[in-house]
Amino acid sequence: MKLLLRRSQRSGGMMSNKVLFALDARAELSPEERSLIEKYALGKLVVYDSEARKKYSESMQGHLADAQSASAGRSLWKTTRGLASLAMAALSLRITVKSLMDGEHVECKDLDELLGAETAITEACKNLKAYLETAVTFDGREEVIEF
Repeated sequence: MKLLLRRSQRSGGMMSNKVLFALDARAELSPEERSLIEKYALGKLVVYDSEARKKYSESMQGHLADAQSASAGRSLWKTTRGLASLAMAALSLRITVKSLMDGEHVECKDLDELLGAETAITEACKNLKAYLETAVTFDGREEVIEF
């Protein structure tokens, strides 16, 4: 497995000169690794969730929890707010093993978030490699551990 990372930046916005940091990431896998990912359904495994996605998910959970203990009118309002937060979370960045195999483009407003995404992607690839190395051992072989 190879992880290809490319960092870049661009100026964002029409009225401001804010810098947006970008990371292009793509995992190159051998045919055997691709086969194992398909066999064990690892394509949907989440590698990274953006900060915005986490914020909207927490907001959704809070609104839905509040809706359970509220009056009928307030419950409807809280449920609607929860669904709006769910929709916003769905539009926020989530990287899975499959999307990383296809290639992902991540843009962040600050360098900390970009470095966090890069670290999460790198760690996830290390974990995926360990999963795949373990997956090939389920062929009936016996392992001897001496103490």
